[in-house]
Amino acid sequence: MSKLLIVMSFMSLVILAIGTAFMPHDPIFMLASNSSSYEYLREALASILFVQLVTHPPRNIIFRLLAGIMSLGVVAWVAYAVFTVTIAPLDMLSLTAVAIAIGVTALEIKSDLHVPSPKLPSSKTYNPLIA
Repeated sequence: MSKLLIVMSFMSLVILAIGTAFMPHDPIFMLASNSSSYEYLREALASILFVQLVTHPPRNIIFRLLAGIMSLGVVAWVAYAVFTVTIAPLDMLSLTAVAIAIGVTALEIKSDLHVPSPKLPSSKTYNPLIA
């Protein structure tokens, strides 16, 4: 899997964490909460994404299990917070996107699994236009 999903999720989370910490009264960051619990959650998710960026598949099964459990927990909590209208819109979007990115990488299969390709005849012996 391309690391683009992980990189973009990581960048958005870091920008949101830095913006809400240092510029909480900026109009764009008013759409996100600057409470310490959200900051800790952003830091935890950013650390998981960073570990996924620096490691290569196949990752350790225990790390994938913990990342998948955290991803499911965040998605469930965000869904509950949306339905009870207790979460800011920018937090809802960023946390859902990051949790999905972590969940997708937690579902990876072994990349060293080699699937043999079918043997095709060489171009010297087979021409589909002539046959």
